[in-house]
Parts: sequence; structure tokens; C-alpha cells
Amino acid sequence: MTAEWSVAVLTSRETPETLAETVRAALLACQGRRATVDVVVNGNRTLAEAASGFATSASITLRVWDVPLGDKAHAWTHYLRDLWPGAGFAFFIDGYAAVRPDALEMIEAAIIASPIALAGTGVPSLGRSAAALREEMTRTGGLHGNLYALKGEVMRALRDGGFRLPLGLYRTDPLLTSTLCFNLDPAANPWNWKHTAVAPDATWSFRPLAWYRPRDLLTHLRRMRRQYQGELERHAYSHHLAVLKRRPEDLPDTAARMVEEWMRVAPEDAEARFRRNPLLRFSARKLLTERRDWSAARMPARLVAERR
Repeated sequence: MTAEWSVAVLTSRETPETLAETVRAALLACQGRRATVDVVVNGNRTLAEAASGFATSASITLRVWDVPLGDKAHAWTHYLRDLWPGAGFAFFIDGYAAVRPDALEMIEAAIIASPIALAGTGVPSLGRSAAALREEMTRTGGLHGNLYALKGEVMRALRDGGFRLPLGLYRTDPLLTSTLCFNLDPAANPWNWKHTAVAPDATWSFRPLAWYRPRDLLTHLRRMRRQYQGELERHAYSHHLAVLKRRPEDLPDTAARMVEEWMRVAPEDAEARFRRNPLLRFSARKLLTERRDWSAARMPARLVAERR
């Protein structure tokens, strides 16, 4: 029997303790539903093995996957194409986000309440910018990468149409938001933010970064460095979708090639943005010269544990 809900917990660098808290919260939020919770660990076999001991509860299947390539965009696409078990609603949760017990139910209700929603999202409640972001998302829609959901029929349409996130993509949720707001086809449909429904009370908790912890400091520095890559990505896929009106399935297979294509087909736009922010030029040079070996993307996920 197809589950009512599928839940993908995407994780890579979390500690086993943090991931365990996230999974416990997800299981609690699924109580009373037929659900499959997939813990999708990318590029961290040790963490996948640690998660194999997690327990589940009645009516909920818990599966733990080891995805060899350490890349969130690849893990998301691999889940869509090969791991997703099928469900009425597919939820996505970051590995450090412990959702509130009623968060998934609120997002489902927000989607159902909108006649044109393809997806729904929670909003942050912690952090200095949380209040402002919550207000903005309520007005303009969009998905928050920590917690969102897609209708099952949308997942099938994306899978059957060959959709995938470019390998190495830093900001996965804005590209997915753009795809949904164009109703999967920018050549045929105008942008409409109401394709993403916002549940303003659906939220999560997390342990904030602390400067005195070396691991947290490295995480913060890594995020700061990659913010500029995220901005480059946004310019590149926005040109592809909003200006050229090309299908999201036609995006290049890696984030580096996507940015490279934008710089080639829209050199004046790229140069103007580089002049306004020289750090973008530096980031583009770094992205295009430090090419990764993506061969592990061809390796299938390994099922580490399945509990019912």
C-alpha cells in the first residue's frame, strides 16, 4: 500500500546525535500516518552506519541509505529517481532540523487549501533573520530548504520528465522553487509564486553554531565562502528559465557548467554583475577551475538498514 507521506532526511556532516534528534522528531511528526522515512546520507559511510541503529514505530517504515557521492544535489536527484517510494506528499528535511510535531500536518493542510499549490514549506522561527524571512515568505512564497514538501503527482512529473539538480549545486531550494513557480515549464507558464504554499506556523528547531567550537567555525566559514557561488547559480538558472524560457531539464549537468554557460551566452550580464561585486568574479574563477570528479554519481545508493 502506498504511503500517505514520504519523508527524506538529507544529511552528510551532522553528528550521529544531531541526526538522531532530527529523525526522532520526524518520526513523531508522522505518528498516525502510513509513512516511509528515508535517511539519505551522502558521502559519509560512518554516519550511515551509525544511523542504522535508529528505531522506528508503528505504521512508519524507516530506511537508511548510504549514497557514495558527497553532494546534496545528487542525493536529492537520486532520491527522486531511485529511492522515493511514492506517496501522496513528499517531505524534505535537512539533517539538523528537528521539526515540530505538527509541522508536516500544517504543510500538508496549506497545500491542500490552495487550488494551485504544487508544494508547501515551513518557515524558520530561530535566528536573527527568522522573523523577517518568515514575513517575506508569507508575502512572496518560495521553499525553505530545511523543511518543505511536494505533492506526489509533482514528484512523479519531475521524475518522468527527467528533472535533476545540477551536480555541485549549493542552493538547491531556490532552483526547485523557480521550477515550481513556472509550473515546471517556463515556456508555457508565467511565474506564479502561489504554486508554493507557505505554512507560517510549521517550523523546526536546531542547535545554533557556536564560535568556540572549531567544527562550527569551519562550517560557518564554508557557508560564507559558498554564498557567492549560490549567487552565481541564481543568476545562471534565472537566465536559463526566466530569460531563455528553457526547460529546467535542459540545465547543464553540473553547477560549474551552468555558470559557465551563463557567462558564455550572457557575457554582458555576467560582466556587469562582476563589476558590481568583484568577489563574484573570484568565485566564478574558483568554481570553473576547481573541477570535481563526479564519477561516483554513477554508483547506486546502498540500503544500510530497513525497519518496520
